[in-house]
Amino acid sequence: MSVPILGGSPTTLATGQSPYSISVNATNVYWTNNLGANTGSVRSVPLGGGTPTTLEAAQNVPYGPALNATNIIWANAGDGTVLKAPLAGGTPTTLASGQSGPTTIVVDSTSAYWANETDGTVRKVALGGGTPTTLATGQGNPFSIAVDATRVYWTNPNGGTVMAVPIGGGTPVALATGENYPVAVAVDATSVYWISQRAGTVMKAPLGGGSPVTLASGQSFPLGLALDASCVYWTTAVGGTGTVMKVAK
Repeated sequence: MSVPILGGSPTTLATGQSPYSISVNATNVYWTNNLGANTGSVRSVPLGGGTPTTLEAAQNVPYGPALNATNIIWANAGDGTVLKAPLAGGTPTTLASGQSGPTTIVVDSTSAYWANETDGTVRKVALGGGTPTTLATGQGNPFSIAVDATRVYWTNPNGGTVMAVPIGGGTPVALATGENYPVAVAVDATSVYWISQRAGTVMKAPLGGGSPVTLASGQSFPLGLALDASCVYWTTAVGGTGTVMKVAK
């Protein structure tokens, strides 16, 4: 679905899907159908809607995707691989294998970053392939991930923390602790944002450290999180609400 930022009538872009998350560029919407072993897919549809295109079929519980100017990148949790393919589809390239439950994935100009939910690690690999680098270990069940020019950020739902580590590696630091099941995370030039799902809150904290600020409360199973220059956006999914929400940063 899509809807104007100021609100209005939603537009159905594709039906009959089982999407986990989506990414967009100037022309298309991309998503993974997160199904069972070797039955998932990576698909796209024009921003205005139309017939979805299957870019990759027979994927093994895919998560993501992330995009750059030329490629779509995703993780297959079912077989522990991180892959990329041209935006128009084509033969995938394996960037990493032997991972332990890779889920959410992000990219910058040089690397792909992901969290291994099963073994509690955060890792990266060059977009051209190579040996993955472990950025953090012992992170419980890292669930969501974000990146900026200097650091990688993730949430640890069971541990109640929002974490960061330099993109080149180093000692992870906690930007927030004592959160009630923090999930989605996003970052801009000044702050890190996250959802504390079981508390029903949307939160932010300064990148340099400081007390968290509650942007919204009383939300029903908030999950997806996105930013633009002025607002934070999320979804609510439980209790019959089924809303897409925003609040000023």
